[in-house]
Formats: sequence, structure tokens, C-alpha cells
Amino acid sequence: MTTKEEVFNILKESGATYISGEEIAKRLFVTRAAVWKSIKALEKEGHTIEAVTNRGYRLKVDTRALDADIILDYLKNKKDIPKIFVYTETGSTNDEALNFAKEHPGCEAVFVAGKQTKGRGRRGRDFYSPEDTGLYLSFLIYPKVSFSEAALYTCMAAVALCNSIKRVTGIDTGIKWVNDIYLNDKKISGILTEGITSVEDMSLSHVVIGVGINVFNPYGGFPDSIKDIAGYLFNERTDSDVREHLCADYIAELLDYVRGNRSNFVEEYRKLSILIGKYVRVETFKEGVKNKYALVTGIDDNCGLMVRYEDGHEETLSSGEVSVKKY
Repeated sequence: MTTKEEVFNILKESGATYISGEEIAKRLFVTRAAVWKSIKALEKEGHTIEAVTNRGYRLKVDTRALDADIILDYLKNKKDIPKIFVYTETGSTNDEALNFAKEHPGCEAVFVAGKQTKGRGRRGRDFYSPEDTGLYLSFLIYPKVSFSEAALYTCMAAVALCNSIKRVTGIDTGIKWVNDIYLNDKKISGILTEGITSVEDMSLSHVVIGVGINVFNPYGGFPDSIKDIAGYLFNERTDSDVREHLCADYIAELLDYVRGNRSNFVEEYRKLSILIGKYVRVETFKEGVKNKYALVTGIDDNCGLMVRYEDGHEETLSSGEVSVKKY
């Protein structure tokens, strides 16, 4: 194999991550000049290689924007699918859903985007939603349940997503209570469920389930604030319709759960949990109150996290956040 071919293979393996000329040279036992020469030869052959000072090289494979027609084609044989709105870019799919609900009360809909400029997560955090690397969806539904039951839709969404990812890509993922999907100890998806109440009687009016999925490793990697915890399904980009396929499958899968056709979702949630049997740090978010460490002993029937603290006290958490920690 020539040096040029070996350089090309290294760039392919690195995916969307930059790799320095020095690192390539070390791995191939050649000079940096030989690497540069190979890069130029690859460019002449038609390959697009990005070079950034102090970062290195990466092979660019363009992914196209989400194609609404392909999504709808995958769903053509599915029944009872609501109106689907597909955006190349939007501020937030959850906001699109909330605004739609004001103008079309009682109408279910799904909102999909290839990029969000104002994506958000729990507790007011930003959700990184770069162009054409992820998949961002919001479901507007009108369930006849109490406000306290709205949180269960987060659990349904998590189970449905793990199922769809496995079916479409063959990749096994797990759930970190309550709303994160993990792959290889990295978060590849987050879920934000917003329940809207009626001011008149404080009953649940409608629910918006927002889901963000990191399908490909974004160009330039993740921001420093999340680079140690964020992951993705695929390192190498592709121009296939995997995002459209996953989108369509997930829409059908989640709606199946939402409409009560999959009553065993809590047991599925337990099986997919990555926390049971692990020690976690329970985040209190209360000023002056220290975080506690506990053993996760199970998931109850309301998807509450059952924990046992160091002093033997047991509790079931219905809200909050936990992180896996070692002593």
C-alpha cells in the first residue's frame, strides 16, 4: 500500500475529527513532507480535505439536508400519522410545536429539523444542534392524563428511541435516567418533555416531547463544554438516508407508545437502564445542600429511580439528575 493510500485510510478512520500531519507521520513512519505530498495527491484525485492550522486535516464528506419526501415515503404505509413539518433550520422544534398548538388547538403534529439555532435541554441548558449532523424532533400530543403523568412520556420517548436506533442501525444504546440515551459511555441523545396546563382548571392541556439525536460526529467536534460527555451514532459521515429512515421509524414507534399500544414500556425502560446496580451522585440543585451518593436499586412503575444512600436510607426519585461516579 502506498503512503497516499495509507494517509487516505487514516483520514477515513478519523471521520469528522481533525488529525495532525505530525500524528499521521508518526503512525506511518514517514516525514511530514511525505504526508503533505500525499494530501495534495488526494486532492488532485477529487477528494476534499480540510486543513486547519494547529488542528490538522480531515476528509470532508458532505451530507445533504433532510429530505421530507424520503421521510414521508418511509411512512406511507403507516396509519394515523399526524401532519409532519420538516425544516432545514429552525430556532427550536419545541417552540414550533408550542406555537402551532396556540393556533391549532387539539391538532397533533410532528416537527423535524436538520439544525436548531436555539435548541434547549433541561434546566434551561442549550442543546447543541449543528447543521446536517443530527436529527431534532418534537411531538405535539394531547394525552388525557394528569399533569403528574406527563413525565412518563419522557420514558416512553427514551424506550422508543432505543428501539428505533437498534432497528435502523443495529446499534445497541441504553438509557441514563431519566432522559438521556447513551452509547459507549457518551450521551448521544437528550429528551425534553414540556407539559402545558390549562389556567382555568390546571389540567394538562397538551404535551410536547422534544428529542435531539447526534447521528454523525459534527465537523469540528463538540464545544469544549460538552466534548467529554457527548457522543454520536456514526463517526464517518454518509450521504445515505439513515437520518430520514431513523426519523420515520421513530415517529411511528413513539406514536405507537403514546397511543397506548405498548403498555410494557416501563419494563422495557428497566431493561435498557444503564444505572441499575451502579453508584451515582444525586444532584440536589439546592443551595447549601450537599450532593449525595447512592446505589441505584431499581426503577419503579412510575419510572422513578430507586436508590439506597450510604446510611441505608432508601428513596425513590421522581425528578432531578444523577451522574455515575466512582469513589
